[in-house]
Amino acid sequence: MKNTIKDIETILNENLNRIEAFIHSHPKVNFLFGALFEAADGLIRSTRDTAKNPPFIRNSMDVKQYMGGILVALFFGWVVPAIYFYGFLCVIPKLIVSFVVGVFVVDVIWVILAGEERINEGGFVTCLFIPAFLPPQAPLWLIGVGAAISILFRNILGGVGHNLVNPALFGRLMLTICFPTMVVSGWQEPSTGIPTIQSLMHGVDAVTHATPLIAFKETGETASFLSLMFGANTGSLGETCRVALIITGIWLCVKRIANWRIPIAYLGSVFIFSAILSAIAGKTVAPPIFQLLSGGLIFGAFFMATDPITTTYSQSGKWIFGIGCGLITVIIRGYTPIPEGVMYAILLMNLLSIPIQSIILKIKYRM
Repeated sequence: MKNTIKDIETILNENLNRIEAFIHSHPKVNFLFGALFEAADGLIRSTRDTAKNPPFIRNSMDVKQYMGGILVALFFGWVVPAIYFYGFLCVIPKLIVSFVVGVFVVDVIWVILAGEERINEGGFVTCLFIPAFLPPQAPLWLIGVGAAISILFRNILGGVGHNLVNPALFGRLMLTICFPTMVVSGWQEPSTGIPTIQSLMHGVDAVTHATPLIAFKETGETASFLSLMFGANTGSLGETCRVALIITGIWLCVKRIANWRIPIAYLGSVFIFSAILSAIAGKTVAPPIFQLLSGGLIFGAFFMATDPITTTYSQSGKWIFGIGCGLITVIIRGYTPIPEGVMYAILLMNLLSIPIQSIILKIKYRM
């Protein structure tokens, strides 16, 4: 068994070294895909770089591995389930448009004008989020606009590590403001039967239906918890199969790519606040289990709220950040006409993360 593993490692190392040599020997390929390859390579073999100056931290995780881990988790968390439920031709064209416009047009032009060596792998992560936020029937041009806004916003603020708020969520917010009808319609029902070649390629006929949160606002009825868990309800592409999102989200926490305190605080506070408010206000506020399994809450808790740049860096601050997201989400869902509150909650807490961190430091060090 050990010999077999060693043989596989040897073959893998040889092939990765060949790919690395090819990329480095072709400047145009290195410009476009060099950072992306290093992210994937670092995730497989761990980084070979070491710090040249203090502080020295015994940790093999670097930014490229972090980005590579997010890409892998997003692929298995929402891309694969979305293809299963809505069809290859529904999902892949949206991803292609997002990458082409966001990375290979906007980001490339920015990098050339800025005189940088190559595009950053962070652009691929941002553009992978954009189709996940939108309905299955969202037009391709809307995906392109969202990707362009997100990448431009990220670069204007200084690129990776300098974002005031999550750039992908900011792009989604701009789409909501500029094209509200297109962003909140086109909720196609997923294919829930035994998959066929036809359904995997094209999905099912475009039958639209209100999302579970919209239906609750209108009728007070909650969808089946099982159907919410396994993707049998309408929603955006990224919130299709919550089982897959939970599994990949836990993997991110185990790999320490995501800090477990934020999703625990976010999901736990949503459960507690919705339980209290639903007991007080009745059907005005959705019950806690339905809150947890509906909308983009699980996706947001594991993939968006855990962005280390736009949250607090202290551990106690992460608890406050997650609880704040949970409280705002429940209030927006229960007491405003807006059915979904995850995007607004995370963006608002992104803006509050710096004051929160400042207050924590003053209390801790009596500044």
